[in-house]
Formats: sequence, structure tokens, C-alpha cells
Amino acid sequence: MTPTAISRAERLVLRALATGRVERGEWFEIDRKLAGYLWREPDHAVIYQAIVRARSRDPEHWREQLAAQTTRMGFPDLDWESFLRPLPMGTPEATLNQLIYELEQAVGRKD
Repeated sequence: MTPTAISRAERLVLRALATGRVERGEWFEIDRKLAGYLWREPDHAVIYQAIVRARSRDPEHWREQLAAQTTRMGFPDLDWESFLRPLPMGTPEATLNQLIYELEQAVGRKD
């Protein structure tokens, strides 16, 4: 898969994480799947770490919380707007687990 396609897959995973409600038990499974993933886009790595470090899992409060978290991490200028927009209706990769699977396939990871 091309670097552009991998970047798009990463962005979709991050948008799903940042806009969807993830139950606590489900979060541990998602974190396990993505724990060893090497994000191809540096901004994507920072955004994922901010999501992991966020105390709340409520996307309604993340706009301020995630911006503050990335500022504390030394990245005050990240543009969160595109990551906090819900996935378009009818997106074939509608579920987070499907998006993660497609990302793993895109980079050749099979775990």
C-alpha cells in the first residue's frame, strides 16, 4: 500500500477513536492492538499518545482535553479539527475494529 493510503488509514483510525464512544473494556483491547504500531505520520503518533493519555473517554469533552494534552507534550500547534469530525455516514470501514484491521493489513502486520 502507498504511504498516502497508510496515512489515510491511520487518520481514519484516529478519527474513529477521537469521535466514538469506546467502552473501558473495549479500550484495553484496542490499546493492545495498537501498542506496538509504528505510526508513519509523526502528528498521528502524537495524537494517538494524547488519546491514550486522556483521562476521559468521552469524546464530547475531548476538544479541549486533547488540545491541552498535546500542548503539555510539547506540540501546541496540532490541528485537531479534522480528527474531531465524525467519520462520514456510509463509510465502508464503519467500525473501529475494522479500521484497525485494515491499517494492520495496509502495513503488512498480521498479529
